[in-house]
Amino acid sequence: MSGRNNPASSPEAGLTITERLAQLRLARTKGIGTATFSKLMGLYGTAEQAIAALPVRARLSDRPTPAIPSITQMEDEIAWLDKQGGCHLLRSDAAYPHRLAALPNAPILLFAQGNTALLSAPSLAIVGARKASNPALNLTEDFAAGLAEAGLTIISGLARGIDGAAHRGALLFGRTVAALPGGLDITYPPEHAQLQADIARQGCLITEYPPGMPANARHFPRRNHLIAGLSQGCLLVEAARRSGTLITARLALTFQRLLFAVPGFPGDPRSSGGNDLLKQNKAILVEQFQDILTALKDTTPPDRILAPWGRPPSLQPSLFTMVEDPPTPQEPEQAPSISALPAAEKTPMTGQNTQSPDEKNVLSLLAHTPSTVDEIASRCQLSISAVAAILIELEINGAVQRHEDGQVTLLS
Repeated sequence: MSGRNNPASSPEAGLTITERLAQLRLARTKGIGTATFSKLMGLYGTAEQAIAALPVRARLSDRPTPAIPSITQMEDEIAWLDKQGGCHLLRSDAAYPHRLAALPNAPILLFAQGNTALLSAPSLAIVGARKASNPALNLTEDFAAGLAEAGLTIISGLARGIDGAAHRGALLFGRTVAALPGGLDITYPPEHAQLQADIARQGCLITEYPPGMPANARHFPRRNHLIAGLSQGCLLVEAARRSGTLITARLALTFQRLLFAVPGFPGDPRSSGGNDLLKQNKAILVEQFQDILTALKDTTPPDRILAPWGRPPSLQPSLFTMVEDPPTPQEPEQAPSISALPAAEKTPMTGQNTQSPDEKNVLSLLAHTPSTVDEIASRCQLSISAVAAILIELEINGAVQRHEDGQVTLLS
């Protein structure tokens, strides 16, 4: 793996090479989300033991065995990333972004390409309208350049408009991070192919999605989560009232980041969202980039957060039933290429033929919009603990996805 983005060798992360590979396999298993991964690690202690136990659990519950990537598949993916100057970042790695690690249910696994030191450096997110005005684009590029020259890393989402201007300004000083809505090898939008390549070479690309995963509308909220979570603060430039930009702004406030906004002309709908936040005193008014430097200088960097499964297993609450004496892991069947990795597949393994009546009941109440465990329990006449246990099983089987706020959505 190339020197500038080697995330954490085994001694730093406290992992053997075999256990690191097992954690990557477990994290890349369809249906194993953040909450389930943490619970499995807390219950079994190591990813190797968790992987060994999954087939046994599936047989005992008469469900399909989760499609765990083989050792060969993961080695192929590691080799591909290394060739591209990329790497995996497990949440237990020293190079995992420190501000992101401090958030509840931070992603278990990230894919990075470029200078990963930028991910924990002092930083500011800049987001705004895709169809931005020319003055706003010029201002954004000038602000990003000035802030990068002053030592801040500029984080954005590589979208058209304000995002692109922010990256271009910061690239003059090699201090920008682009959060992607697809794999590292996917360019979106297509016209930013050269900009993405320049960021990979001079800055850093980051994503939750594996190689080969196309950009998808459902991925943009997770991309916005990364932008807000990685940064110390967030600057809005031309944000309409109903826009994805305001999602990032709300996340920044939720994560207790400083929120800044450039005031816009009152009659321009592109400025209505930012102006509203200023009127509500939720954002700090910015007229020059030095205003941001002054506000950020008093923020303190987060402590390095130990991944929850690094704590003693006795401290880990679990909804799983203990399986006695899990078998020794067997060498899985080999697969020919990265493209066959389960996380890149589109159809989840729901195990429809083996679901219990209660599971079918819970599934019938879920949709692609989030629901809380309390809401589901109130509608299906089951206890909250029973619903939580069912959701864990459905998550393992790839039928549902658990989000950072604990809500659940249906996968399809």
